[in-house]
Amino acid sequence: MGFNKRYIDKERIVSAFKNDGAKGVIGLYKADAIITPVDSAVCNYIKKIMDREETVEYKKHLIEIYMVQLLEGLYTFK
Repeated sequence: MGFNKRYIDKERIVSAFKNDGAKGVIGLYKADAIITPVDSAVCNYIKKIMDREETVEYKKHLIEIYMVQLLEGLYTFK
């Protein structure tokens, strides 16, 4: 049995969302350790959603809203 760590950056989040929607983004966070850039607003916001004590469906909903708004240019892509 190994220790799974995953490096996630904003490009990887956007790619996962474009390919599989919010389900793809949630799938990125299924690892023992998640490593993200400290200065990435996208990574920090998604991490806040994933850390919430909510259902998976609610997390998918929040991610869906945020990512659609991000891709439409309503948020700065940092």
